[in-house]
Amino acid sequence: MNRILALVIVAMLAGLQVAGWWWFNRPVPVELSFAEPFPSVSFAPFRRGQSPLTQDYPPPEQVAEDLRSLAGVTRGVRTYTSLEGMEVVPKLAEELGMEVIHSAWLGEKPSVNRREVEALIAAANTYPNSIKRVIVGNEVLLRQDLPVDELISHIRTVKSRVSQPVSYADVWAFWLKYPQVAKEVDFITIHILPYWEDEPIGVEGSAKHIVDIYRRMAEAFPGKPILIGEAGWPTRGRSRGPAVANMENGARFIRTLAQVSKENGFDYNVVEAFDQPWKARMEGTVGANWGVVDSNRRVKFAMSGPVEPSPFWPRHAAGAAALGTVIGLAFLLRGSSRYRFGAGLAVAILAQVLAGLVVWQGVNAQAIAFDLTDEVWAWVRTGLQAVLGFLLVRAAALSFVEGAAPVADRWAERLVPFYAIAAIIASTLLLIHGRYRDIPNLEFLVPCLGVTAYGLARMLVLRLDWRNAFAVGRLFGGTSDGGFGPARAMTIGLGLAALASLLSEAVALARGDDFVVSHPTFADQIPLLLRGMWINQEMVTWAAMVLLMALPYLADWRLSRK
Repeated sequence: MNRILALVIVAMLAGLQVAGWWWFNRPVPVELSFAEPFPSVSFAPFRRGQSPLTQDYPPPEQVAEDLRSLAGVTRGVRTYTSLEGMEVVPKLAEELGMEVIHSAWLGEKPSVNRREVEALIAAANTYPNSIKRVIVGNEVLLRQDLPVDELISHIRTVKSRVSQPVSYADVWAFWLKYPQVAKEVDFITIHILPYWEDEPIGVEGSAKHIVDIYRRMAEAFPGKPILIGEAGWPTRGRSRGPAVANMENGARFIRTLAQVSKENGFDYNVVEAFDQPWKARMEGTVGANWGVVDSNRRVKFAMSGPVEPSPFWPRHAAGAAALGTVIGLAFLLRGSSRYRFGAGLAVAILAQVLAGLVVWQGVNAQAIAFDLTDEVWAWVRTGLQAVLGFLLVRAAALSFVEGAAPVADRWAERLVPFYAIAAIIASTLLLIHGRYRDIPNLEFLVPCLGVTAYGLARMLVLRLDWRNAFAVGRLFGGTSDGGFGPARAMTIGLGLAALASLLSEAVALARGDDFVVSHPTFADQIPLLLRGMWINQEMVTWAAMVLLMALPYLADWRLSRK
C-alpha cells in the first residue's frame, strides 16, 4: 500500500465516520404537536453542582432568571418546598403574571417540617394573587417518612390557616392505599409516571394509561377535583422494560399528555421544567433527566415537528473522525509500504471504529456527570478506554505488517481482564438492586465491541481460526496455548453475569408491591416475568455484550483443552 492510497482510505473512512454519526442522530419524526402553554411545570432551578443534599441552593438571581425563562412556556409553576431558595418564587411569579402551586416539603425531621409548614402558610397569606393552591407534603407516604396520622395533622394545620385549596401529592396508588387522606384535602394531587410503574408502560401506551388512572381515581373519590401533579418522561438513562428513556419518547409523552389532557379536561403539571443533575446520586442517570430544559438551560425539544436525538452530533462526529484519522495515519504513513491492501485497510477501519467508540463513551460519561468530581471521574473512564483503544490499534498495526513477529503488550493484557471483572460486578449489582442503576452498555464499548472488532480483523488479515484470533492469551502477542490461567472461571463468570443481567428485570418486577397485588398467583406471574426478561432491549443488548466479552476467555479455554 502506498502513501497516497493510505491517505485516500483514511479520508474516506473519516467521511463514513461522520455519516454514521449523522445517521444515528438524524431528526426523528414525532406526529403529535401542541402549541399552547403548559398549565404548570415543576420548578426546582438547581444547576450542575447545586444540590439539596449538600445544601447548596439556587441564589435569588438564578431563581429569577429561570422563572423568567418560563414566561410564555407555562401559565404556572409547582414548587416542592417553601424554603431552600424558593421563598422568592411567589413574589416573582406575581410580577410575571404566573400562578404558583406552592408546597411544604415534609420529611423525617419534625423541626424542618414545622419550618416548612409555617413558611408555606406565611407565603400563602402574603401572596394570594399568585399562590392559588398549596400542597402539604410530596410522596411522604411512598418514602415512608411519616405515619399517615402525622401527615394528616400537618394538612389540617395548613387548612385552618390559609384560604387557598389544600392538597397532598403522591403516586396515584398511594391514594388508594390511604383513602383517609382524601377526606382531609380540598383536591387530590396524583402522580402518573408510566416509566416508574411497577409494571412499566411504554410511551405508546401512555395515553390510555393516563386516562385509565384518572378515571379510576375519579371513581374512587367522587366529587374531589384532581390535579395530575406529576407527569413526564426521562430523556436519558436506563430503560425499564418497554419504557425507553430517550429524547424522542420524552417529546412524544409530553405532547401526548398535553393533547389527552385537553381532550378530557384534565388539570396537569409537567415534571419538570429543568433537569436535576443532583438526582443522579439517588436515582441514576434517569433521575436527573426529566426536564423539558437541560441543566445548561437549552430547550430539549419543541412541541411540534421532528426531534433531534443529539443536536451536538456534528462536533462529536468531527472529533471522532479527527481522532481516527490521526491514529490511523500515525501508523500507516510510517510504514505504508509494508502493508498489503487488506491489512492497511483493517488498521484504518479499526482506528476509526475505536475512535468513534471512545468519543461516544466520553460524550455519555460527561453528560451524566453531576459535579466537578463526577466530571474528573468521567475523564478518567474515558481516558482508560482511549488507552485500550489505542493499544488495540497499535497491536493491529504492528502485527498486520507483512512478516511481522508477535509483539507482547502487557498493558493491554491487563486491561482486558480488568473490564471483564468490572462487567461481572456491574451485572451482579443490576441483579441485586438495579431499579436506579444505569445499564452500562456505553461504559464498555471499547472492551466489548473494540476487542471483538480487533479479533475479527485478526481472523481476516492473519488467517487465524477463531480460537487463535480471540484467545486472551494471544490477543497482544502471547503464543502459549491457554496462556490466561483463569480462562475457564472467567468464561463461566461472564456467562453467569449475562444471565444475571436478564434475570435482574424479572427480579425487579417481582419485587413490586403493585405487581404482586395485581398478579397474586405464581402461574399469573411467570409469563410476565419471562416477558420482562426479554422486552427491555437495552438490557438484552448488555447481556449480549457480556457474552461477547467472554469470547476471548472461551477461546483461551478451548486452546488449553486441545
